Amino acid sequence: MTWEEYKRNIEEQGELPEEWYILGIDLGTTNSVISYWDNQSKKPEAIDISNGFGKIPLPSVVQYRPGTEGEQGEWVIGEEAYRSMKIYPETTIRSIKRKMGTNETIELGGKSYLPEEIAAKILQELISHCKNMNPKAEIIGCVVSVPYDFDDSAKKATVRACELAGLKEQLICLIEEPKAAALAYNFRHQLDQDEKIMVFDFGGGTLDITLFHVLEKDDQKIKLQVISEGGEAYHGGDNIDEIIIEKCYEYIQNKTGQSKEEITKENQAELIMRAKETKERLSGVKAFRIPFTFCVPPFVEQVTREQMEDWIHLFIEKTRKLVLKALRETYTGALVAADVDRVLLEGGSSQMPWVRDMLIGIFNEENKIYTSERPALDISLGATYYAAMKMGLLTHPDMDTEKLDVEFEVTVPHDIGLEVDHGSRKSFFTMIRRGTPYTLAKKSHIFTLTGTDPEDMTTLELKILERIDKEDRIEHCKLIGEVCIKGLPERPLGKTKLQVTLSVEEEGGLVKGKVEDLGFGDLYPPSGFKQSFDPSRFTKTVLEGE
Repeated sequence: MTWEEYKRNIEEQGELPEEWYILGIDLGTTNSVISYWDNQSKKPEAIDISNGFGKIPLPSVVQYRPGTEGEQGEWVIGEEAYRSMKIYPETTIRSIKRKMGTNETIELGGKSYLPEEIAAKILQELISHCKNMNPKAEIIGCVVSVPYDFDDSAKKATVRACELAGLKEQLICLIEEPKAAALAYNFRHQLDQDEKIMVFDFGGGTLDITLFHVLEKDDQKIKLQVISEGGEAYHGGDNIDEIIIEKCYEYIQNKTGQSKEEITKENQAELIMRAKETKERLSGVKAFRIPFTFCVPPFVEQVTREQMEDWIHLFIEKTRKLVLKALRETYTGALVAADVDRVLLEGGSSQMPWVRDMLIGIFNEENKIYTSERPALDISLGATYYAAMKMGLLTHPDMDTEKLDVEFEVTVPHDIGLEVDHGSRKSFFTMIRRGTPYTLAKKSHIFTLTGTDPEDMTTLELKILERIDKEDRIEHCKLIGEVCIKGLPERPLGKTKLQVTLSVEEEGGLVKGKVEDLGFGDLYPPSGFKQSFDPSRFTKTVLEGE
């Protein structure tokens, strides 16, 4: 059954059967989390994938271990893959989320894999823990989070990963991570009318900065409007790890004379683990001793928190500028720090002390900075809340649960448009502007076919692009997909008008399209050609007339 059919069944029964599971998944760069809706407590609960050892998040690490002669290889996902990375450095994949939406392939076991195929294995591992918890578990609905800044290709790759993991019928939608974080926060600490809240979601791979305005709030309903989004897709805790690793290479060079190029892949993998541990330990203590046991001679180097923050001062400064930019580029007019009522820290990387210090420096008020009780879990918990809402559990009048309708006015994060070829140059033609609410993100444009060849009168080529930053030139825009429309009625030069419509789905923010032959006045009536399309970065979509 599809999730819609399960929803109707719940409405008819007036209850959620014990074996039916509604899930929220945070598919993260460094760690991933899965939560389920607990119908006894009427709230989401994260699933402990550590078998009781206390570490709930699953490391987003996928490892392939080649089999011995005549035997198949083995896939290992999570903590064990991370811990054995130095044993299998060439077949261990980390931070695959950073490659989602690209055509970059990963070679493992003699086969090529796209990023979404690797991500699917993480999803399958998360789902297996749900089924281990209850062997009779039947997954009926699922919401998966994505960064607000994900482009269309990355979102579609995430949907594809869900399908490969066996969630095609159960995937309700994607949810933007700041939206999930705001949702989780609201159900624990009530937001107030007219408040402006910044969600600072700082994970392993990305930094999402989103400003919400509480437009409406009463006992039955809360409406949140996105008024700014910022951050950067490749600005996260992993970048700090890389800076620490480079410093470790310098220590090795100075102590042993061994260059970076001379260090084996196994020892490079150990350095990756040491760098991550150093970053995490210095969030809790002021000094940490890094052991370089594989070096000859072995040695230990003490690093202080102050040293580490000095190493990453350019990264910290860039982060500060991204916060100020999000305030400056608000869709409703520039804000200053004093206009923001709360700053919510989300994501594992937000626990580093410099993050709070930096934000206090910007907002000049420590009491505005709110640290989540469980920052690594909130995205998954918020996604589960949203899944429960979509399944009718938070609004159904016959159910004994919180009856609160939460509405989001989410906006398009990037400009969506078309490539226009002027012969000597190409330009970006904006169809849907960033900051447009999803509910209004639909725009049509009429093209009149011209050219010198008869085929030009029956064919139209479209290249749909996404402009990530408003200053980006055409060559830096991301391809959403190419569309070829052919087989249109033969008419004289300039006597065919085609209406091209692009829209962004309200759930998940995926780009869709439609094309219609309008003919040309009474003399050349429309042919009836009207087709929808779902652009793909992999294959050119071909639409043929009769």
